Amino acid sequence: MARQPLASKFLEGALDWVKRLPTALASDVAVDVGRKRVRLSHARVEALARQVLAKVKPLELHAWEDGPEVYGLRFSVSGWRLFAEVTLERLELVSGTYKVWLRTPGKVELEESKAGSLLVGVLRRGAGQGAVRALAEKLLPPNIRWDGKVLVVQGNLPKEGVISAKLFESSSLAMSAEHTPDGLWLAAEEWPNLMDLLQAVMGTDLPRKPLGT
Repeated sequence: MARQPLASKFLEGALDWVKRLPTALASDVAVDVGRKRVRLSHARVEALARQVLAKVKPLELHAWEDGPEVYGLRFSVSGWRLFAEVTLERLELVSGTYKVWLRTPGKVELEESKAGSLLVGVLRRGAGQGAVRALAEKLLPPNIRWDGKVLVVQGNLPKEGVISAKLFESSSLAMSAEHTPDGLWLAAEEWPNLMDLLQAVMGTDLPRKPLGT
């Protein structure tokens, strides 16, 4: 008999754990063993994103809107306020660091600037997204990059918090993402520390079954 892949064992253990969550939490997470993926509700995704982005300077997140296909984010960078429609494409957690790829398939607009509304009006009447991209190249720090299609943010995981550096000090997790009306599906070939991650994300430490039982 062929041995069951380790990732499937982790996912089956996670599925059993999810089934025992309190009703109030049950809708926030789902596990698809066959497709090696986990779904988080949009509310959970927002909470996690706010925690991570709070450490990213000089970016400040002001508002988050859930949509069936994208998230609408209002944020500021070095005094410039922007609105962008984004969806997560890929997430990597490696050796205490993270790297996030966010596609920008919809609007990316400049809303305000510390230089005043006149300059904003000039940019809006000018090259539109092209002007915002040119501005981004000058304003964004080295850990944030945008090529007009994908926004890449990278940095160190916080020492404490929901997704902390200690969870991935000696392991790595690479996930692709699919945005759906019900939440964000995260898929990976391997799921190291899956139960530790789920317990941290869901804020509960329900007992887990031993692996393989």
